[in-house]
Amino acid sequence: MSHLSLHHITKAWGEKTALDDISFDAAEGAFVALLGPSGCGKSTLLRTIAGLETADRGAIHFNHADITHLPPSLRKLSMVFQSYALFPHLNVRENLLFGLKARGEEKQSFAARLDNVSKLMELDKLLDRLPSQLSGGQQQRVALGRAVIANNTLCLMDEPLSNLDARLRQSMRREIRALQKKLGLTMLYVTHDQTEAMSMADSIILLNDGHIEQHGTPDDLYNNPASVFAAQFIGAPPMNILPLQRNGAHHYLLHLTAPVVEYRDAPLSLGLRAEDIQPIAAEQAALTARVISSEYMGADTLLVCLLAGISEPLTIKVPGMQRFTDGSEVGLQWSAARQYLFHRESGKRCAPAEQQMFASQKKYAV
Repeated sequence: MSHLSLHHITKAWGEKTALDDISFDAAEGAFVALLGPSGCGKSTLLRTIAGLETADRGAIHFNHADITHLPPSLRKLSMVFQSYALFPHLNVRENLLFGLKARGEEKQSFAARLDNVSKLMELDKLLDRLPSQLSGGQQQRVALGRAVIANNTLCLMDEPLSNLDARLRQSMRREIRALQKKLGLTMLYVTHDQTEAMSMADSIILLNDGHIEQHGTPDDLYNNPASVFAAQFIGAPPMNILPLQRNGAHHYLLHLTAPVVEYRDAPLSLGLRAEDIQPIAAEQAALTARVISSEYMGADTLLVCLLAGISEPLTIKVPGMQRFTDGSEVGLQWSAARQYLFHRESGKRCAPAEQQMFASQKKYAV
């Protein structure tokens, strides 16, 4: 049974549709990431669930109750804001207890709840400090502790790590995920960072211009993208998208004599992950490209090159340090099983064409 369920949520700001018919379910104890670029509706969706915004249409059910029209104080959920929203004149102890006092909860429970949460969040030695005397990571723990002390089963987090440096973000990702599992919280986590979503979430809701582009596990979004948008948003570097030339029912990549696929219904594009392309000697390859640059990233090298007749550069990821000379020719090879096909006009994945392609695939496409 779903712990949280949204049904056809729609929200507009004037002529701009912020949320376009959003529906999804979140199971109890699940970690769900709301992922997407700036302006896609992530924070508006979170604020609508919290009751800080009102949907124009649709319904929100939480813990078997309709909370669509309830005020925020009665929804029995917690929210952690991007700015932490700590009171600068209150110490850690008072910041943690503020919500309990504001809601008029039983005072006799305050000491035990404060003791449990402060130890859980490793804040027990910082209770007398003001927020200005804390590091960014410690302030984040206070904001998270304030959500935990409420004993709510649903926690909403709006890009909580965006103000932290890269190293601290990595450690806080682990801490938040471990805490969520330990407490059994249902968590909705807004982020524009695919690394956060992929590493933390049980499922990802990818938003694009107010609508759900794809909803699935991190593995599903990476290996089975539903569209060009999903394919290029998930994965670093983004998936390479190459236009195919259509001749009747046959679709060709550049000058290659063998068609990629036979498909009559629409023009197609070919999708290739950077790590699935293998550089080989130019004289041994049916397809070559000119090297523009190479970037050594430590664990791997990113090779950027141009195919004759295609304006967009092609990115290849190879393991370790490999040296390439700018302007040189390199041969390209990839497995036919690692090709994706998309409708050129809509950008949607073309499963029928892929089935045709897989029916006659060889080990290597080129």
